Amino acid sequence: MDYMLLISRRRDEAPRENIGFPEMGKYNAELRSEGRTRGGAPLQPEEEGVRLRVTGGRRELVDGPFAETKEVIGGFFIYDAKDDAEALALAKRCPAARSAFVELHPAMREVGDPPPAPGTRFLLIFVEDGKLTDPDGAKYREMTKWTDALKRERVYVECAGLAKDPAGWRIETHGSKTTVTDGPFAEAKEVVGGYALVTAKDLAAALEIAARCPHATWGVVEVREIMNVPPM
Repeated sequence: MDYMLLISRRRDEAPRENIGFPEMGKYNAELRSEGRTRGGAPLQPEEEGVRLRVTGGRRELVDGPFAETKEVIGGFFIYDAKDDAEALALAKRCPAARSAFVELHPAMREVGDPPPAPGTRFLLIFVEDGKLTDPDGAKYREMTKWTDALKRERVYVECAGLAKDPAGWRIETHGSKTTVTDGPFAEAKEVVGGYALVTAKDLAAALEIAARCPHATWGVVEVREIMNVPPM
């Protein structure tokens, strides 16, 4: 089963440790050698991102940093594990848990075929309030039409919804002690409900893709460029 590991920090807290790319790269290399890695990357700074909402057909754009949010996502991993217990064991090994926290979610992931056309990769983060429901599957069908169109345009890399049951886990390491907190997380006003990974010529083109995303009409789509570094 696929899992998404979000590398995050609290906006008002300084890092407990400074964790650099070499240590995170080593962690990724270990996952890769074990056949776990499905993808992942650090993100360009929040200041370079944009949040988009569509209300009554009108686009509302907010440039980063997003002062209204308490938490900042700095990167992500997608990996495979046989069950939640194994996925948590892998998450506890992540060096970023010593700096702030990491958040783990089961992911219902679909990878595109054929591969997308070349371009800069952007992560579209589906942000919601945690109360979003889809009792008749209408929202899912709208999202499927959107991803089908992206596949035809060859800009689709992958997309996933994150499970709400279980609602995920937060992992933090303080010294020699690692704590795991079950979701939902009372201190978080927003949750990540899913993501799409797409290719685009530039940020403006990525925003055009995001503006067509049905999630933008009932939530927020945060558009972040993937950092161009050796694969994590």
